[in-house]
Amino acid sequence: PLFDQDEAANEVELGELLLSLNYLPSAGRLNVDVIRAKQLLQTDVSQGSDPFVKIQLVHGLKLVKTKKTSFLRGTIDPFYNESFSFKVPQEELENASLVFTVFGHNMKSSNDFIGRIVIGQYSSGPSESNHWRRMLNTHRTAVEQWHSLRSRAECDRVSPASLEVT
Repeated sequence: PLFDQDEAANEVELGELLLSLNYLPSAGRLNVDVIRAKQLLQTDVSQGSDPFVKIQLVHGLKLVKTKKTSFLRGTIDPFYNESFSFKVPQEELENASLVFTVFGHNMKSSNDFIGRIVIGQYSSGPSESNHWRRMLNTHRTAVEQWHSLRSRAECDRVSPASLEVT
């Protein structure tokens, strides 16, 4: 498909996230590796961001599970290499969405939102849908892909799952 001009104009660079997805039908487990992020929007100019990723499993429109990576100090290019596993029976897989939100860890106030993507039933864009499709077509094999982070407003507009999480 041709690149959507509108999308290009709209793109504040929030950063990118490298994820790996792997579904094991026999175990009914959806395995997620948060590998790394790069060029994250700096939320704290004085000391860089202390970014972490929150991963939320949404079934239909119900938040089921929340997990998060550790936060890495003073970097906008964090390497996480952290693995998470969610229980998702095969018959529920088509109604599942994973919401990935990158926050800057903030001791003093609430964490600073950096960017978000949704992969699954309510994917937040074509690249996310594509990653989900590739995972569904290759069970038991980890499928890796970079994603450009989106704003909360954009995710809320296109993905009902985004509205269900904080």
